[in-house]
Amino acid sequence: MILLFLTVAPSFFIVFYLVNSDRFPEPKEKIVKSFLWGIAIIFPAAIANDLLINNWNALNISQSISHSFLSAAPVEEGLKFLILTSVIAKFKDYDDAVDGIVYCVCLSQGFAALENIYYVFSLYGASYEIALLRAFSAVPAHAMFGAIMGIFYSSHLLAKKKEDKKMFLILSILVPFLLHGFYNYFMHIMPILGFILVIVGIYFSYTFFVKWNGNKRFKI
Repeated sequence: MILLFLTVAPSFFIVFYLVNSDRFPEPKEKIVKSFLWGIAIIFPAAIANDLLINNWNALNISQSISHSFLSAAPVEEGLKFLILTSVIAKFKDYDDAVDGIVYCVCLSQGFAALENIYYVFSLYGASYEIALLRAFSAVPAHAMFGAIMGIFYSSHLLAKKKEDKKMFLILSILVPFLLHGFYNYFMHIMPILGFILVIVGIYFSYTFFVKWNGNKRFKI
């Protein structure tokens, strides 16, 4: 029971902190819906990741590359982007730029929570060490990927010029993909670089959250 708490608590803490820091809180049902969509997409992500990794292994592609840029990053960020554009973007309550950060982080934490259960209980046989390690690595990393996706997507919605809209839309999938890919790669070859990437990404995301939060100039 304690291990399960340690496994899922980081995701719930991040969501709780973000939602309660929002000066104009989003409806609870939309927060829950975003979180549940994050849980739902882990199943197609797992299938796609397995198929891709088996394919890259057959081609003798290095694991540090195949587990980073050629499977997890495009699959997982692609599925999050799909839910963002097809579900979250249609929420009538998505009317402030900061909402993109809030909803995308909730989406990412639904994914991270269930992924964490798989890693801690299935892949590593109920490991307290893995639960603690991922609480300070993979879980906040997913939050950071989601926040940055939300930042660029909200920037896409805020942009006035057609070319700016297109650029920010592309960046809203490209940047999280690259960050996720480099994070996984660094954790394979030199973990300290992965932790640094997460810290820098969280700082960048937090500056936008503070700038946009409650600021009427960033209404969508």
